[in-house]
Parts: sequence; structure tokens; C-alpha cells
Amino acid sequence: MKKKYILIIIALIIALSASLVVRSMIRGRSGEAMKEEEKTPVEVSEALKGDIASTVVISGKLKALHEVNIVPKVPGKVSRVMVEMGDRVNKGDILFVLDEEDALLQLKQAEAAIAMAEANYRQNKEMVDNARKDLERSEKLYEEGAISLQMLEQIRASASDAAVQALEAQIKQARAGYDLALTQYNNTRVTSPIDGIVSYIDVDTGEMVSGAAPAAVVVDMSRVVLEGSVGEALINRISPGGQVDVRIRSAGEEPFKGVLTAVSPAAHQMTGLYGIKVEIDNPRMVIKPGMFAEAEIVEGKREGVVLIPKSAVVARNGDKFAYVVENGKAVLRQVVPGIDNNGKIEIVSGVKEGERVIVRGQNYVKDGEPVEVVRGDHQ
Repeated sequence: MKKKYILIIIALIIALSASLVVRSMIRGRSGEAMKEEEKTPVEVSEALKGDIASTVVISGKLKALHEVNIVPKVPGKVSRVMVEMGDRVNKGDILFVLDEEDALLQLKQAEAAIAMAEANYRQNKEMVDNARKDLERSEKLYEEGAISLQMLEQIRASASDAAVQALEAQIKQARAGYDLALTQYNNTRVTSPIDGIVSYIDVDTGEMVSGAAPAAVVVDMSRVVLEGSVGEALINRISPGGQVDVRIRSAGEEPFKGVLTAVSPAAHQMTGLYGIKVEIDNPRMVIKPGMFAEAEIVEGKREGVVLIPKSAVVARNGDKFAYVVENGKAVLRQVVPGIDNNGKIEIVSGVKEGERVIVRGQNYVKDGEPVEVVRGDHQ
């Protein structure tokens, strides 16, 4: 009986041990299966070769290429207004006219003065010419004692160039008076000095105007100007003539093409910045002075380089890294970045063309951990 009990106990121990071994094996397989299933979902993007440019943005309000305040050169009463706000005018077009009665009277008087001076010149010039003809004969008569020295001197004076010069000076003076009167008369017609659009006019018929304040403003909107400034780190990387993309949201979503027309050679004494000027063609007149604009100035450009989304790069202890998916695992690579722009970044080293980098989920994985690509290029 004792042996029988011992055998039963041994059998129970063997059965219990076998059961424990089976359970352990089942748990191990289950754990491995669970471990295989614990893959971090990530989104990837393929590294591609392309071109990239580094830009700096300057912003500000636009100005018209030319904006001229119209101030009457002479005070007077407005007799006619020829234009309205918004009218297109050419250089020399009349904007408004002042009372011209007094100026016209002075102009006619000046014309009469010229006519009188010229008539006087013709009359006296004939007398001088005759005196010159008589001078030689009179000198012979004086030598013969037929006329006195006093009479000879009188004839010489009548035949001298001084008399002609005095007559010519009178004509010049009369013509100068006419030119002045003509200028005064023309000043009663206030004209536009440029081609453009009347953006402001504040005169009415019968109103007195003077040179104290602008009576009208004409703007040339065929080109508009954006003025800004850049720092010393950029000033030697740009030069006049470069193409610039300018975004003006209130004038359209598509960027306008501008030209960098001026770069200051010296920094502003107060700000330490260098002034620049960008001009934008405005043939359809959709851009208005005063609109807000942003200009992207290219400071550097690289062609045929490896590009990845900027979001793929993570910073750790001052270094830059990116996770590359290899054989279903996240592999941490140290990278050397270059130019970045518009969400893309150049990779000088660390990632090759065609490799897939993690752009979402990279903060939840570690080097060598399994990942599951749930979205990305070719997914």
C-alpha cells in the first residue's frame, strides 16, 4: 500500500510538472504573438532629389511708382475743372483752369511791346545804316574844312554799333517780358506732370486756390513699389535685377513677379539695416497703393539635392536626426541638414534618395523598434 501511494504521488507530480510546462509554452507563444503585434503605426515619406531655395520675406505697404501733389504755381479763382477722381490722364493734360483774364491782358501787352521794339529797331537801324554811309564822306568834308569837328562827332555817334546794340537790347527785354507773361498765362492751366490716374482733386468752379496745399494728386500705378530692409547677413547675397515673388492677398492668390531694383550700399544709422526696393508691374491695375505685400527674396539655391519633409528631422542635444524605415524597423540616423523652405529640407548627409523617413510617429519610437507604415508614399 505504501508503494502504491508513493507511485500515485509521483504520477501527480509528473502530471503537474507537465501541466506547468505546457502553460509556460502557451504563455511564451502568446507573449511573442503580442510582442509581434505591438508595432508603432507611423507615416513615412520618400526622400527625393530636387531643387530648393532659401528665401527671406520682407513685408510692407505698397506705394505707387510716382505720386505727384499738384499745387498751382499762381493763386487764382477756378474757372473750369476738367477731370474727376479716378480719371486717367496723360502728361500735359489740363486738370483745371484758373481765371485767365488778367494773365491774357498782360500777354497781349507783352506782344505789343515786342512789336513796338522791333519797329523801333527797324526804323533806327535804317538811320544807322545811312549814317555809316555818310560817315566816310563827312570825314573828307571835315578834312577839307567843310564841316566842323562837332558835326563829325555827331555823325560818328549816329553810325556807331552802340546804337544798334541798344535797340537789340530793347527787343530782348520785350521778348523776356513776353515769355514771363506767357508763363503766367500758362500757369492758369494746371496740368498733370506725369501719365497716371487722378487719385485726389479738391477744387470747385469759383473757388480760390493758392500754393498752400495740394489741389490734386496724380499717381502712376503702372508699377508699384515695395520698400523694405534686410540685415548684414543677407545684403551681400542679393543684387539689383533679381526676380522676386510678391504675394498680395487682396489682389489675388497667385504671386506677382517683381524685380529687385535697388539695394542700399550703406546701413541706416538708426536701425543698422540695409534698404531695398522691389518694383512690381501692374498692367491690369489690380494692385492699389496702400495694399499689404510680402516679397520672397532668394538668398541661396541648391539643385539636385536630397529633400525630405522638415517634420522628419528631430533635434536631440544639439544634433539632428531622422528615422528611416528598414525591414519594418525604425532606424535612427544622424543627418546634416542644409537649406529648408516651404516645409522641405535639404539633407547633405544621413539619408539617401529613395529611402523612407518617418514624418509622423517618430516621437513614439526608438531605434530598432518595429513599426507599421499606415500612411505615406506608395501607401
